[in-house]
Amino acid sequence: MKDAAKNGLRSILVAIGALAFGYLSLQLGFKPYLEKAQQYNSGTGTSDGNDNDLNRQMDQHDQYDQVTVNDVVSDEVL
Repeated sequence: MKDAAKNGLRSILVAIGALAFGYLSLQLGFKPYLEKAQQYNSGTGTSDGNDNDLNRQMDQHDQYDQVTVNDVVSDEVL
């Protein structure tokens, strides 16, 4: 009976550890994106012009998304 209780407790501890590790790895992996999203959604930003940099970066990213295969082929032909 003691062995079953120890195994059950061990399983619970391992599961909690795995969940904590997964949560922390997601937080660290997506930290830059989460910070940018918080700055963008807050509306206040900082007074040192980071909002303008963020908006410019987002605009540049949107421009890259709009490039199509036809654009690449037409540039290579010219």
